[in-house]
Amino acid sequence: MPTKTFTLATLVVVAFLTAATTLPSLIAQETADESKPSVRLPAYYGDVITADQRKKIYAIQRGYAPKIEQLEAEIKKLEEAMEAEMEGVLTQPQIDRIKELIEEEKIRREKNEAAKRAAEKAAADSGS
Repeated sequence: MPTKTFTLATLVVVAFLTAATTLPSLIAQETADESKPSVRLPAYYGDVITADQRKKIYAIQRGYAPKIEQLEAEIKKLEEAMEAEMEGVLTQPQIDRIKELIEEEKIRREKNEAAKRAAEKAAADSGS
């Protein structure tokens, strides 16, 4: 069993590193409008490249996008399989406790976000 987990973790890391090393720094969301680029330039490129270079870089990014999407989907499946396998090691009370902890964290985050929004609103109201 440890060998399976190690192999699975290794595959995830290799797939991630492959994706990370083959793409330029920042690929953004695709847009429905083809007149707009479906990718973004890496940081600082926009300040130094020509319009022709911009087009070439966008084409390169679009060329890699399908393979990256495929690898990301594969990584997601591997992570789900790993999670299921790890959960298989736990007892039902442990699984239940983990679910409780996750729910408690979700509630804590929601409270923090609400407090943050209230503080921002109060600061905006006092500034006007």
